[in-house]
Order: sequence, then structure tokens, then C-alpha cells
Amino acid sequence: MLDLSLNLGINLKEIKKTCIICPVADHSLFEKLGKPKRNNLFFAKIMNYSNVTVISTKNNFLVGDIVLCLKNSACENVILFGSCGGVGDVKIADKLIVKKAFNFESFSEMLEMKRNPDSYYPSTILLDNFLSKTKQNIIQVKCVTSNSIVLQRTYKDWFDKNKINAIDMECSSVFSAASAINKKAIALFYVTDHISEASPFETELDEKQRAQLLNTRQELADSICDFISSNG
Repeated sequence: MLDLSLNLGINLKEIKKTCIICPVADHSLFEKLGKPKRNNLFFAKIMNYSNVTVISTKNNFLVGDIVLCLKNSACENVILFGSCGGVGDVKIADKLIVKKAFNFESFSEMLEMKRNPDSYYPSTILLDNFLSKTKQNIIQVKCVTSNSIVLQRTYKDWFDKNKINAIDMECSSVFSAASAINKKAIALFYVTDHISEASPFETELDEKQRAQLLNTRQELADSICDFISSNG
């Protein structure tokens, strides 16, 4: 049996029913939820609002660990929120929700071109509930979770064949960790770049794209806040 006795550095009784996990740069998008109690940890910041806990991370490779630490808390729902790369016909500033995530977490296996990854899924109940209540135009996609920006470009044919539209660095670990501790999880992303671009390290957005992306981030965060408020 997994030993998941480690905690997040705060009393687990303080964790709310719904937990949002996001990058540090995005935690301010949820300020409409009210005034939080703040806990600054070494690897994360925890903002405890009246009805939701927002955990913003400094290191994406620890997101799975953070989910596991929620095992003995009151958390029932985990919402992963953040940026992703686009594949195929999605475009920068699109809003996405993941219906299936492929595990390409291993850099070494990607380098060896192993192409039979495991796949993980969100909670059908939570996903359907969210989509039934949101007024946002959110695209349902298949996602690849990869820790390499360079290697993902060598898989374009595989992505096309399997109808992949998003690449991120956390989704499959969140879905697998949530399943292991019997929590429901979904993932919502905004597209910041596209695999078709010349260099992922030199993506430059024009003024219109920057404005669209800023608006998309806030709208997607607001849709999560509204969903949480409607569910108590």
C-alpha cells in the first residue's frame, strides 16, 4: 500500500472540498473568491478561501506529489489549471478541457521513441458537471503530458494520428495521482504557444494575441470560480 502520510505543511483539516492547482503566476486570477488565508511553503503557495483551496506551484514536477498529499484531507475535487502548448487546429488563447491524457512524462523514453504510452482520464462526473454549468466556449481535447519541449516536436506524426490538441507537463500525473487516492480531477488549460512554431524558446506574441491570452486566462479562471460557487 502506498504510504501517503506526508502533508503539505498545513493542517489537512483546513483543505477545502475543491482544490485548484495552478502555476504561481496564476494564483492571483482567483482573487474574486475573497480574502484568503495564505501559507507560503518552500515549493508552493497555498491560498485558503472560504470554499476552495488554491495551491500554486513553483515546480511542475511536484504536482503529482501535491495531489497525493490530499489523500487524508477533505478535498474531493482537484482542478488543474494552467498553460499548455497547442497541436493541430487549436490556436493561441483557446480554452481547453482535457478528456484524455497520455503519459509521456519520461524524457528518456521519449528520446528512445517509445510510442505506447499509458493514458489517464478525468472524472467523468466532475467533467460533465463543469461543462453543463459553464457558459464559456471550452474545447474538449486529448492531451500529452511531456517534460521535453524539444522532443515533443519529433512526435508530430504520432500527435496527428492520435488527434492530440494539447501538450502540458502535469496532466497525466494529476489524473493518475487523483485516481490513486480516490479523488475526482479535471484539467483546464489556456493555449500559450503552438507546436508548429519555429522555436518553442522564442515564441513572441503580437499585441492582439497578448490581449486575447490575458482575457482567456481570466475568463477561464472565472468559469472555475463560478462553478465552485454554484456547487457550494
